[in-house]
This record gives sequence, structure tokens and C-alpha cells, in this order.
Amino acid sequence: MSQTKAAQPIAITGLGVIGAFGRGYDALHSALVEAREGVGPLTLWDSSITELPVGQYRGDLADDLSAVPGITPRIRKRLSRSDTLALVAAAEAVAQAGLDVSVGGAYVGQSVCGTLVSEALYIEANRRAKTGDLSRLDLGGAFVHEGANTLDRLAEVFKLQGPTLSFMTACSSAANAIGLAADAIRSGRCDLMLAGGADSLSRIAFNGFCSLKVVSPDGPRPFDRDRQGMMVGEGAGMLVLESVQHAKQRGATILGYVSGYGHSCDAYHLTAPHPEGRGAVAAMGEALSMAGLKPGEIGYINAHGTATQDNDRTEARAIADVFRGCEVPVSSTKRYMGHTLAAAGGLEAAVSLWALQQKQLPANLGLRNTLEDAPLNMVRETTAAHELRHVLSNSFGFGGNNAALVFSRADA
Repeated sequence: MSQTKAAQPIAITGLGVIGAFGRGYDALHSALVEAREGVGPLTLWDSSITELPVGQYRGDLADDLSAVPGITPRIRKRLSRSDTLALVAAAEAVAQAGLDVSVGGAYVGQSVCGTLVSEALYIEANRRAKTGDLSRLDLGGAFVHEGANTLDRLAEVFKLQGPTLSFMTACSSAANAIGLAADAIRSGRCDLMLAGGADSLSRIAFNGFCSLKVVSPDGPRPFDRDRQGMMVGEGAGMLVLESVQHAKQRGATILGYVSGYGHSCDAYHLTAPHPEGRGAVAAMGEALSMAGLKPGEIGYINAHGTATQDNDRTEARAIADVFRGCEVPVSSTKRYMGHTLAAAGGLEAAVSLWALQQKQLPANLGLRNTLEDAPLNMVRETTAAHELRHVLSNSFGFGGNNAALVFSRADA
């Protein structure tokens, strides 16, 4: 939908992250400044294909969780790895925002495969089906359902009383959660929201991508001519969003703004994007329109850039179409943290805010030879960007579920 004028920007007052780079914004900052990749071995479970690298969080989650207020023994025993990642990131965001978020709500992107509680149930049911074991299956895990578990735990721990919704649009889940949370505030339904996404490494997701032969043996090389595939990752990125009036009334520090959001569906194929990137073009165009910006006013594009053949080719064509005649710098940060699936939009929102605050552009790690059929202005090394005011962040999911967000500098 086109906009006749720019929509009201929504203030970001809290930010929390966790992933292969470590825990917290400072860890993300260090990784981006040092151009430090998050490629490493899979150690969460035994697997015959562990030689394929992943973007795994390697800290002590149990210890991290102890710093989250309100975690009772009852809650702790019901948490999946995804839940814990979300809670740790959310606690950082809420602490930075410095307010009681209980009057707010939460929109969270999460993945069916990311919750290991129910995954164990599926694996056991499959084992029994193969062996003919008809004994009773304990369905306790079924009640800790992926579709709402992470959201429920966030609401329980932070006493959220506002609207809560869980998004499962694959790799665009977190971006859609952020965009629609901003819309909820903009419409007047609430003054503040917790928004983002979380996802953990899981056997189902990892083995599924391996079976599709889209996992690179040496880590991702986004937008490289000779790219071999993606790297599955895990993590969480959470934001505290407020109306500008609410943030200013309480004297909050505004980190930046969500100024535009667009989403679309290719309706083309179950897994492959439309070859001409029509849905991606539509999502980016809608985000720019909502922000009241022309393509040339975007100073950096944080691309989805998974390093798979189809995704990078299609996204590059879509960017070239929307930003025709503009030399907008582009990079993907998937080699820093892996493709975190439902969490990707949340973590890359954090990267976008980092770029705006630090006035730097993160390097596209792993790039050797640029694409020839859709050349882009790729960021090869961490680069100063003193005039950076607006960033576009793309998240494109399986089935052509596309989301694009525009983030703007606090003084824009």
C-alpha cells in the first residue's frame, strides 16, 4: 500500500541481543568492529554431519538466565533453548529501556523447529513408528507448544498485559513482528511493545537444510559469485518500542526509530523466491513509502543475503531494481552469526541500529568475487559512514514471505 505522507516514526528505547557473537550489545559491537565471524562447529548434539559449521551461541545459558528477573524454578524447568535466548535478550532490552513493560504487549517471531521441547516428542514418535512400538507416548511436551511457548514465557516473566502475538513467517518472522508491533503503537492500541524474534539450533531445521544441500561446508559467503550455501545459526534480538510521545514524556533515551515497514508474499513457490524478486521489490517499496523516503535517501542496506544460490541472485536483482541509479552500500551479516531463521529480523535490526549509532557499515564477510548478473555496491570491510541517517533491512522467508524495515537515526 502506498503512503501519501510519511507515517509516524516509532521510538526504539531498548535493545537486547544474543547469538554466535556472544551475549549483549557490547559483544555484537565488538564482532562488527573486528569483522569477527561466528563460524564454528555444532556441539549441541551428536550428529554424523557436524563437520558443517553453524552459528551457535557458546556461552552458559543457565548462567545467563540467572540474571533475568522473575525466573522461578517452575518457569525454568519449562524453558526450551529458544525461550531462554528470548528471555535473555528481552531482559537486556527492558533494562536498557528502564521502564515497567507490564502495561505493554509483545509481538515475537519464532520457529516451529526452534523449540526443542516438542521436537523431542516428534523424534520419539517417529522412532516408535519405525520400530512398531505402540506403547503409550508421553504427550506432556505437546502442551509446551512451539506456536506460543516463547511468547507465553515472555508474557509470564515480564507480566505483559497488552496485546501478544506470535509470528511464524519463517525467516521474516522477527521483521514482521517488529513492523506490526510498530503499527500497533502507531494505531493507538498501545503505547509500548516488546518485539523481535528468537530461534535455536534444532535437529529438524539443521538436518532439513542439509538435506536440501544448501549448507556451506566452510561457512556462508553472501553475494559471492562462488557461494556454496548458508550457515544455520541461533540467537535472539529484542526491541522495546514506544510512541515518541510516551518515550519523551518519561525522558527516555531514544536509540533510533522504526520509520518504515513493508511486507508481501510472492505466491510463487513453496521454498524458492520469485526469480524476478517481485515480492521483495514490493516489500522494499512499501517500507520506503511508509518512511516517506526516496531510494537515494537510504544510506545502507542490511540485506537478507543467506548465501544460497537463489536467494542472493533474486535479492540482488530486487535491490538493483528498487535502487536503480543509486550506489547504496549493501552487506549481509550472516557470516557473523549464521542464518538465525525466525530471529534474523531481530538481530539484523540490532545491526541496523548499530550502523546508525556508530556511523559505520559492517563488512560483508566472506566476499571474494561479486555477482556479475546483478552487481551491487558491496561493503567489503567495516567502513565509516558519517552521513548515515536511514537503513533498510530485508528479511525474506521460505514461500516468498517478505518483510523490509526502515530504521532511522535518533536525530534524523
